[in-house]
Amino acid sequence: MSADRIGERLRRYRRAAGKTLNQVAADAGLTASFLSQAERNLTGVSISSLASIAKSLNVPLNALFDQPEQAQPDSHVDQRVRYTVGGQLLAYERLSSSFPGNSINAVKMNIPVGYESELIAHEGVEFSYVLAGQIVYTIEGREYPLGPGDSVHFDAGKLHRLANAADAPAEVLTMTTMALFDDRPLNE
Repeated sequence: MSADRIGERLRRYRRAAGKTLNQVAADAGLTASFLSQAERNLTGVSISSLASIAKSLNVPLNALFDQPEQAQPDSHVDQRVRYTVGGQLLAYERLSSSFPGNSINAVKMNIPVGYESELIAHEGVEFSYVLAGQIVYTIEGREYPLGPGDSVHFDAGKLHRLANAADAPAEVLTMTTMALFDDRPLNE
C-alpha cells in the first residue's frame, strides 16, 4: 500500500466515487467541515468514522488505512499489535477476528490525556467498558463520566463523542456491531 497519509486516501477515493464532501459526510454521519479537515490532514479520524466513510465510498476499510489482521479466534496480549490511525495519539489493539456472519467487533483503546474524538453518529450499537483512567462519553449532548469498572451501552446512531479530560491516559474496551474491520483484499 502506498505511504500517503489518510487525508490523501480519503480525497482520492471520494473523488473516484464521484461524491462531494457533503454527500460523504451525510452518508457517514459527519460534518463536511470535519471531512474537509481530515482530507487535509488537519485533524485525526477515529476508526469508526473511517469505517463509515469507507462504507459511503464503497471501499474496504483497509484501503483507507493499514490495520492488523486477526485471523485466529483467540487474541493474546503479548501477540497483539498496537496501531494508530494516521499517526494520531489514540492507539488501538484489535481483539476480534473476522469471519462470515460476525456481528461483534472489539478493540482496546489506549486514550491519551486531552484526546477528544469527533462528533459522530453511525450504524449499530456500541458498548464501552473502562479498564483504567477516566473518560467522558457525550451522547446526544448529555455527558456520561466513567471510571474503571464503569460502562456505557447505546444506539450508535445517536450523535456521540469520547474524551479523556483527566490527567492520565485511559484504557477502554469497546465493542460495536459496526464493521470496524474489513480484511478483504484491496482488489475485490
